[in-house]
Amino acid sequence: MTNSTDGVSFDYPAAATYVQAAGDAAALLGTAKDHAQTVTGMDLSGLGIFGAGFASAWAAAWEAHGGQLGNAQAVTDAFGQGITTWGNVLAGVDTDSAHQIAGAVPGTNDIQA
Repeated sequence: MTNSTDGVSFDYPAAATYVQAAGDAAALLGTAKDHAQTVTGMDLSGLGIFGAGFASAWAAAWEAHGGQLGNAQAVTDAFGQGITTWGNVLAGVDTDSAHQIAGAVPGTNDIQA
């Protein structure tokens, strides 16, 4: 999207590409988050008393990592939804404006440049 003195220009094909990429990235982040949760739950009881501290730190680190991946997934998905919503708003404004312009003068609805 660019601003100029003439108005706002929204690049719909670029926005669609971004939304697709954001959706794909969000799905991958979700998969990574699920894997992090799996790693968090790994059975490290075989480490015994010497590994108890490590096992606790391991689980905490992977749990935090999974949370961060979940946040990244949500933000990435929200950006894609925001781009879609903004495009829909602009398309609605353009359509409404065209209808108002077309009905502003009597005669045909053909707008001449």
